[in-house]
Amino acid sequence: MIETTVYLIRHSVRFNNKNILQYNTNQNKTIKNEKIILSVEGEKRAEILSNEKELQNIDIVYASNCVRTLQTAKYLLEKQNLKANIDDRFDEKRSGKPNDDIVKDWWLRQYIDEDYKTEGGESQKEVKERFTEAFTEVLEANKGKRIAIFSHGYAITFFIMTWCKFKYNGEKDDMQFYFRNKKIFDKKLNAPDVFKLEFDENNNILNIQNIEFKDLPYKDALGN
Repeated sequence: MIETTVYLIRHSVRFNNKNILQYNTNQNKTIKNEKIILSVEGEKRAEILSNEKELQNIDIVYASNCVRTLQTAKYLLEKQNLKANIDDRFDEKRSGKPNDDIVKDWWLRQYIDEDYKTEGGESQKEVKERFTEAFTEVLEANKGKRIAIFSHGYAITFFIMTWCKFKYNGEKDDMQFYFRNKKIFDKKLNAPDVFKLEFDENNNILNIQNIEFKDLPYKDALGN
C-alpha cells in the first residue's frame, strides 16, 4: 500500500509586537499580519525543529504566505536542500474587527459554530474550505511522498476538524481533539507544533497524531 504522510507544522514563536514602539504605516491589518517575523527564541526553536528525526527525508515543502512560516521552514529547507512552495490558502484565519468586549466567548464560538466570524474576518468554515482546496491539490500531486506544510494555529486546528471531534477543556486556548474516538490532543498549541496525517493510496485518512519533541518544551506563539 502506498501511503502519503503530511506534517502540518505550526510556525515557531513570533516577535511580540509589544516590543514595537511606533508603527507608522497605511498597510491593512492582513498585510501587517503577514509580515510578522519570528523572535530570537523562535529562530532557535525553528532550527531545533529542523533536526528532529521525525522530520527528516521530507520530499516537498509548502508554506503559507506569511514571513513567520517561511522563517520556520527555512532551516529544514536548507538542511534537506529543498525549496518551498508558497500558497496563501494555508494562511492564518483573518481575525477581523476585535469584539472581545461584546462577545466574551468568541474564542470558543469559532470552534463550535463553523459560521461564526467578526466583521472583516473569516469563519471556521471559510478557512477550512480554502485550506482543504489547497491540501487536496497537494495530496493528489504528491502520492506516496512525505510532505511538510508550514501554517498556523487556527488554520491547522480548523482543518483537522474535518476528521476530528473538538472538545473544550474550559480554558481559552486549551482544547481536546479526538480522532476515531481516540484522544490525540489535550493541551494548548505549542510553537512550533506538529500534526502528522497519514493517507492511503486513495487519499483516505488512516491516522492523525500530534508529535511532541522533548527538546521543544511548551511555548505559546508569543513565547510564554
